[in-house]
Amino acid sequence: MKLDAYEKQLLEIINELISYLIKMGANNQDAQDIAQDTIIKILEIEAILPAKMIRPWIFRVGINLYFNLFNRKKKYQEILNLHMLPTHFVTKETDYEPLYHALNQLDQKSANLLLMKYEQNLRIEEMAFVLKRPKESLKTELYRARKKLQTIMEENDK
Repeated sequence: MKLDAYEKQLLEIINELISYLIKMGANNQDAQDIAQDTIIKILEIEAILPAKMIRPWIFRVGINLYFNLFNRKKKYQEILNLHMLPTHFVTKETDYEPLYHALNQLDQKSANLLLMKYEQNLRIEEMAFVLKRPKESLKTELYRARKKLQTIMEENDK
């Protein structure tokens, strides 16, 4: 693979990661920071990744970095709420599309599985690698997530 083609492929995957992180709830700046940290991690590893493993590896590292950031921010917010802020802030609720609204009603794990499968077009094998889970259990969870989403959308239509 030529270096230019490698860089182009890497840039496409990083842009997909940014888009996915934003859909998971990261703001644009955090998603870009995580993508940059992921690129740095690629440069830091001494092993050469096979072409078919680059995408799952980038997603695994990016998602782990996002969860670390999310947990750190959550902890900071709990500390602020406990010690600094006397009142809770109310956020404005937005009118979502039916599918997006139904996805938000799902638990985080189910929504992430559906986004990975259908938004990011990851194969089950790639999802298993990223999430460090057996393929069979992911297939079962993905089936259940689709059923939950279908039930929520049917209830919302009534």
